[in-house]
Amino acid sequence: MTEDRTSEPRTSARLSAAARKPNRSDFWLVAALTVGSLIFAILYEGSGFWEFKAPLWVVCILSVVVTVPLVWRRRFPNFIAWFITTLYVTAQILQMMEPGVSQIVLFTSIYAIGAFRYSQRAAFISRCLLCLAILIYVIVSAALQFQDLGDLTFVQFAAATGVTFLINTVFFGGAWLFGNRAWKQRRLLEELRAANEEVREQEQQLTRQALDLERVRIARELHDGVAHHIAGVGIHAAAARRSLEKNPAKAKESLQVIESSTRETVDELRALVYTLRETDSSTDVTAATDGTAATGGQTAEKLADAATAASTKGNPSLGDLPELIESARRFDQTVEYATIGDPRPLTPITEMSIYRVIQESLTNCSRYAGVGAEVDVRLRYGSTDLEVEVSDSRPSRGSVTSGSTETRAEVKGLAKSEGLGLGIVGMRERMTALGGSLEAGPKSRGGWIVRARIPYPRSTEDHLSSDTPAKAAT
Repeated sequence: MTEDRTSEPRTSARLSAAARKPNRSDFWLVAALTVGSLIFAILYEGSGFWEFKAPLWVVCILSVVVTVPLVWRRRFPNFIAWFITTLYVTAQILQMMEPGVSQIVLFTSIYAIGAFRYSQRAAFISRCLLCLAILIYVIVSAALQFQDLGDLTFVQFAAATGVTFLINTVFFGGAWLFGNRAWKQRRLLEELRAANEEVREQEQQLTRQALDLERVRIARELHDGVAHHIAGVGIHAAAARRSLEKNPAKAKESLQVIESSTRETVDELRALVYTLRETDSSTDVTAATDGTAATGGQTAEKLADAATAASTKGNPSLGDLPELIESARRFDQTVEYATIGDPRPLTPITEMSIYRVIQESLTNCSRYAGVGAEVDVRLRYGSTDLEVEVSDSRPSRGSVTSGSTETRAEVKGLAKSEGLGLGIVGMRERMTALGGSLEAGPKSRGGWIVRARIPYPRSTEDHLSSDTPAKAAT
């Protein structure tokens, strides 16, 4: 019988060409059934329990021939089922095949029609015709036996025929039902896989949109800093023009301020262009997608709202850090803040970026470290760059163990997902835009650490280089 490969509805579990190729399990199944059929044939022949009308070697050959086609049952389910059924019925009529394992082979072939179908309609028609052929075979066999009842009474013959009919009904009906069940399970699996791919695609799309919005927010803040410098340049340019003839020293001072401001403006414009470019990588998108699985608690949201409210009047600076630290302490966390080294003059953009890094780090500490955690915030003024370090200590295992099972599961789940959200991506982009770097990860003794390094603006470096000879001369 030829294969009907008409198109199925979209919900069908169509197997790919690769999935229809024989695999290792198919060969092991065929080998086991072949060996079993040969053993049954030898045992039947030796015991005389089943009388064969052909030599043993013919029976063994037929056992191999009826079993081997199962290797291709995935690719040609209808053809293989009809071939095995025809061979089985013919061999049984001629009493040239063992009736044990060969029935399992027949069951598997009929099961394959439903499990590996190309078309639902073709599978239904094929199995109906196959069952009809088997029914005709049973009726003809019963009619031939009725002509030669021997010592059997009519009641005994009717009972034997009824048993034969019920056995065949259960046999072929079971192969039909199990084949349909396997096909439905495969269709459900395909639907779940397609739904999972769609969810992942939408999740990545939402993540890219969130990254774009974060870049726009960063660019807006950078724009405010650039506007501040341009306004200052205009004021000092007007002052220099007015005092150029009367007070050259003051005009020179104004021009120096203009020179420094224009340098800072160029650097910040470069950072603005970099932020607005399409710089998102697959790693950032994947990491941010994975991080969206971890939802923060109400404490983290309150901390973020409080930190945002503290700077609604303008872009935040390092002068707003004490208020930010104090808002974090109100959520039952011990927050220590320290400044190491001599503070240096920084641009508003640099101060705002440092503030945002500390703000996001404190939000993550509140979300993941939980109540009772110890948080250290440190600003280190180095010779060439400023280092920001925010570290926390997670609650001890004893405190987590003493809690409920749900609490332990929540802490464990948060520990697996920490450090992969959009906040880390945003902080890293801020630092990269200003020529700095950011590192985030677990500490060796437990807890989490965020370390950001940002170089001093060129105006600060020029100021430091000019102060060095003066100190040496002193």
